[in-house]
Amino acid sequence: MKYKKIFSFLFILIFNLTLLSAQFDEEVVTGGAESAQDTSKVKQLLENSSMTGGLLDGAIDPKEYIVGPGDEFIINIVSSRSEQVKATILPDGRLLIRNVGVIDLQNKTLEESYKLIETKVRNVYNSKEISVILSNIRRFKVTVSGQTFTQATVAATSTERVNEVINKVGGFERKSSLRNIRLLRKDSIIKVDLIKFFNIGDKSANPYVSGGDQIIVPPYNNKSTIEINGEVPKKIEVEFIEGDSLSTLIKMSQGFLSSSDLTSVEISRLESNGVTVEKIYLDLTNWRENLYKSSSLPNDMELRPGDRVYVKKKENWTTPSYVKVLGEVKYPGKYTIELGKTRISDIIARAGGFDDNAYESASILIRQKEMERTDAELERLKTIDRSEMTKSELKYFAARISEKKGLMAINFKKAVDDPSSVDNILLQNKDSIIVPESIDFINIQGRVNNPGNVQYNKDFDYLDYVALAGGFGYRADIDETFVTKSKGEQFLAEDYNYVLEPGDTILVPPEEEVTFFEIFTTALTIAAQLVTVVGVIITLVRLK
Repeated sequence: MKYKKIFSFLFILIFNLTLLSAQFDEEVVTGGAESAQDTSKVKQLLENSSMTGGLLDGAIDPKEYIVGPGDEFIINIVSSRSEQVKATILPDGRLLIRNVGVIDLQNKTLEESYKLIETKVRNVYNSKEISVILSNIRRFKVTVSGQTFTQATVAATSTERVNEVINKVGGFERKSSLRNIRLLRKDSIIKVDLIKFFNIGDKSANPYVSGGDQIIVPPYNNKSTIEINGEVPKKIEVEFIEGDSLSTLIKMSQGFLSSSDLTSVEISRLESNGVTVEKIYLDLTNWRENLYKSSSLPNDMELRPGDRVYVKKKENWTTPSYVKVLGEVKYPGKYTIELGKTRISDIIARAGGFDDNAYESASILIRQKEMERTDAELERLKTIDRSEMTKSELKYFAARISEKKGLMAINFKKAVDDPSSVDNILLQNKDSIIVPESIDFINIQGRVNNPGNVQYNKDFDYLDYVALAGGFGYRADIDETFVTKSKGEQFLAEDYNYVLEPGDTILVPPEEEVTFFEIFTTALTIAAQLVTVVGVIITLVRLK
């Protein structure tokens, strides 16, 4: 019976946690402390951008777009008889227009092409109303090689950038450079820096491709990096590129925080002897307002490979503590708290209280600090194959791996109704309170004929719900039927020392199976006892 109850309890617990998980996305709780940005996150962003291939950033700029073989034009001519002419640039870069002739458009911008076409057509048709439209952009071949998933030649258009073409071959390998990519175009080499493109928005660092381009992705150079830490929005370590400046690195880290002390920003630099570390301190106070406004900033300096920048926190700066309240409250959102003073009842009151549709007793508190706590033993076991674990290690691993980290056992109804209750605990920074939507059913599982959810009725007891679920099933252990509340408390159903509420679960366990061997041995034991008793009686009779 003991094991039967344990199994049933685990079933109910998993069911309720699944129900809550179905209502809330764990990513919206305060559990997401930002970690230092690394190139793997940028690579993931790049791979997710594969759907943008061929889409336009905006209208094509006629001053920048270079026409080429395959571009199609529509020419509208209004004269004594209106005419529409279609023409495509030939492989040699010339445009052949019917009744007009050939126009050389090699290496011409779209703006220049429009003017040349209009002039040539006007000379033939003697019309003032001539309009030229680029109706279809060309497709061409681009080769991608180096540290990419595959190396191949793919089709592209002149509206696609380098990163979009790389995605066409499967994206980057794990140890690939994002800052030293080379774009070979005829006799020139164009440098591509995708970190700068995504973090600063420098479009020149991720140019559009052209016919015949070759993209080469080199391996990541971890021996030549620069790094920034401290009070910045994004702590990053990136490959060093010749020409990198302090302002470039700070822009890539998304500027400063309100807590950043700019009076003495530290740069650690390893001197040429490879042993001595030089400390450079700069006053960047002026940068807070002018970082993105001015191209020339005071105290800006060229960085060297290995430089480490540290922005310290302002003295006596206190970061506000906050919690998130989500779900069925009147005003869900983020609320500041006073550590050591603010309790659950206080924050629920500030959120306007529970909605009429709130499932108060199923509300949960997730503690971020507990989610971030590491378990050294669990981490060790993750590296071991399960077949190599001892029984105790396997039990520990199974228990901890399925644990809902950070979930606090709190009775919210008691905490709010009675502020002096032990459930009305003090809140901590980054706690999340989740109030699910009210559930209007009782869940019935186990040995009933139709297990599932049954509509809640305040006048029903557990037998009524079992009846609605088709009644007790075969070999149902009726006397051991029990009720499990949303927080895990269990009550023997027939004791009636509880109140059924929406979301509760009634579980009817099976009777314990009795094998033939058990019946035989029990019968044999009873028979032996009877024989002994009879023998004693006969002996006593004889003595008389």
